[in-house]
Order: sequence, then C-alpha cells, then structure tokens
Amino acid sequence: MSKITALNSGPLPSVGPEIDIAAHLRSDMNRLKGEFYDLERGKVDYAAMRDSAAYRDYVTCTALLRDYDPGQLGTREEELAFWINLYNTLVIHGIIELEIRESVKEVRGFFSRIGYLIGRMVFTPDHIEHGILRGNRRPFHRLFKPFSADAPRLALIIDPPDPRIHFTLVCASSSCPPINFYVPERIEQQLETAAAGFINGPEVEVVPEHNLLRLSPIFRWYAPDFGGRSGILATLARYLDHGEKRDFVQSRGSGARIEWKDYDWRLNR
Repeated sequence: MSKITALNSGPLPSVGPEIDIAAHLRSDMNRLKGEFYDLERGKVDYAAMRDSAAYRDYVTCTALLRDYDPGQLGTREEELAFWINLYNTLVIHGIIELEIRESVKEVRGFFSRIGYLIGRMVFTPDHIEHGILRGNRRPFHRLFKPFSADAPRLALIIDPPDPRIHFTLVCASSSCPPINFYVPERIEQQLETAAAGFINGPEVEVVPEHNLLRLSPIFRWYAPDFGGRSGILATLARYLDHGEKRDFVQSRGSGARIEWKDYDWRLNR
C-alpha cells in the first residue's frame, strides 16, 4: 500500500479552547462553496481557489481536525453532512496540493494516497466513502474492506448506509454528480434533490423506443448498495420526472437492456 500523504499536517491555528471544530470547518467549506462552486453546472474553479484567501483559511483550519473526535457528532444527519462535505473538500484539497491538471488518474491510487489526520486516525477518500459512508463495504476495485475487524474506525461507520450518498460524493471528475454543500438541518431534502438531479441528468438515459437504459457506471460499481438490478430500477422509477421515461421504467424496465456509459475522468472544472 502506498504511503498516505496527510494534507492537514501544518501548524495549528490559534483559536479559542471552546471552539466547535466541526462548525468552524463547515463555515470555511461553505465559504469555498460560495466563491468557487458552480452549483448549476457542477463545476469547481480550481485555478481561482488555489491562490485565494478562502482556500488558505480552509487549509489552515483542517489542522484542527488532528484534535477532533468525530465520535462526538450527535446525530445521523450531522454525521452524513460532516463526512460527505469532508470527502468532497479533501478531494479538492488533494487536486490542488498534488497539482493535478487534467484528471485524478494522473496520480495512481489518488483516493487512497491522500488523507486527513482526525484524532489519532487517518482518513483517505476511500476510507470515508467505502468505510464510513458505505458501512465498511468492499470497493468495487478492491478485494478487501477498508477497515479490518478490529479497526477503531469501525465505531464511526454510518449504519445502515444510504445509497443516495453516491449522488453527493464528487471525485473531481466530469461524470461525477454536481458538487454541493450539505447541512444537517436539510440533509434529507438535499439527498433527495441530489438523487433526482443526477437521475434526470446526462448520466442517465432512458430510451423506450430501443428498450434501453444507458446508465452511469456508478450503478454498476455500487449495484449491491442499490439492491441489485431491481433496486436500481426502483431507484430510477422513484426519481425520474413524471412522463414517458418513468412509465417505461416502471412498466418495462425489468426487460430493458442496460448499457453502461463511459466515465469521463477529466476534472470537473
């Protein structure tokens, strides 16, 4: 396994002893969203972010995670928002610090090569996605689960996992879901919106006249999370806009052919 680069190993900022680290970090993340996320197009302005005060403040703030216990998050909603946002900004942080120009494929094993020290543990994007948010399930490209049976990080997994997280996690690629910022108070509504937005977007094509579904490989990679083919069809039927395409999935989807779309790994910029 390649050595993990901890991106939050810088000096600790000077803050008050009673600071809510999660809230402070969330504030800096939200600032990045306001200045550099194009929520309508799902794009990130990495070039502008790289030299900005907002990005420097965020990077400085991440050092505080070294003294943070994520076990103190009080509710499932807080956990989901914390880990989804952290995944998305960790990936962005890695893109900038590793000077990736075109695609995360430029760095072999990118999602297991970078991480944040949180408390006494390190968390990579793979740890967050497959370990915490997917309930310690094996990644589609790996033979083993992220956390061993005696790993302390098992105490942090979100169980049961919610398959809608796949419409929120942004791997910095053009075929990813659009990036957003999630808050505990509205996480359920935001998960619903993310699912509907992705399924009614360009990564899902329903072609009734050819008895065909062209789907993002996200559904193939994580088919068990959705409940297999029948679960994928149920998810599509739930979120597709009312009309011919939804009617087709509901009435004839079980007999439809599925083709997997190519995944565009170019940066979402």
